[in-house]
Amino acid sequence: MTSHDVPLKFGVAFLPGPPAEFSSWCREAEALGFDLVGIPDSQSIYRETIVSSTLAAEHTERVRFGPMVTNPITRHPAVTASAIATLAELAPGRVVLGIGTGDSAVHNLGLGPAKLAGLREYVTTIRQLLRQGEAEYQGAPVRITWKPPYVPIYIAATGPRTMELAGEIADGIIILNGLLSENIEAALTHIGAGAARAGRQVDDLDLWWWAYAAVADLRADAIESLMMSLTSGAKHLARVTTKGKQIPPELEPTFHEVMGRYRFDQHQVPGGANVQLIQELGLVDYLAERMTLSGTPDDCKAQVIRAQQAGAHQFCMLVPYADKIGFMRRWSDGVMASLV
Repeated sequence: MTSHDVPLKFGVAFLPGPPAEFSSWCREAEALGFDLVGIPDSQSIYRETIVSSTLAAEHTERVRFGPMVTNPITRHPAVTASAIATLAELAPGRVVLGIGTGDSAVHNLGLGPAKLAGLREYVTTIRQLLRQGEAEYQGAPVRITWKPPYVPIYIAATGPRTMELAGEIADGIIILNGLLSENIEAALTHIGAGAARAGRQVDDLDLWWWAYAAVADLRADAIESLMMSLTSGAKHLARVTTKGKQIPPELEPTFHEVMGRYRFDQHQVPGGANVQLIQELGLVDYLAERMTLSGTPDDCKAQVIRAQQAGAHQFCMLVPYADKIGFMRRWSDGVMASLV
């Protein structure tokens, strides 16, 4: 099967907002043909991810949805397993659980992200709880006394070591390293290496590529609307290390500065300090080229096809705009309709 033979799918991720509005976004996403609704977890700056996921369960019938992503630091695995399994009872076969090491959710509490060993233990514990009802976590027994349904576990990955871990232990992966051919090919190589350790292949995993997307009459206007998302992309590429992330050597010091100066209390704030930071450091054009599906409808279609040819087939697009329904309609009518 060639890259063109694999169906394209598109999902959206909403920063959880007021319940009534969030419910309407989910309904519209399903009506417009999107296949996934991702719901970030960052208690200090968004509404609650599990409550928002419950709204998604109640206001949709087909689309898959779930936290995208939670983390091992702010939620005990038994709490996460019980919550996600209860969601799965509301919407059988439609719930996914995304897990990362921790980003704005942990930094805004003055904490640090989990290490990869901690992420492995967390994912393994949740899987055992969902499948067996009991496990051991950090040396202590944990259990769920009722019989929970299984929910597929996705790991968010940017760097090569996390991609390899995800390839080894996850059911799916949310890939945040960029959409250029070299980024996609590198990710597939690392995911494949991890999958091989578990006797699996890349095709055994459900891969979603995280994208910052915007449609406008002019590409410059589309990029301008994505500025706060580009800051988040810069921070992801800079986290922990820049090694193995296909960052040009001359830009590595600049990305180190991003991580040193990034303000988590300004995460996804339009026009905030983080937007000013990437403008000051001259990173906008590089990030727009690497991390976005943006421009006119034809620009966006060409970028999707380029990514598809490199091996990416499913794209989850963050929708931080005030007019979320307007974006989804423009993408559905102007881009998605001629590709899927």
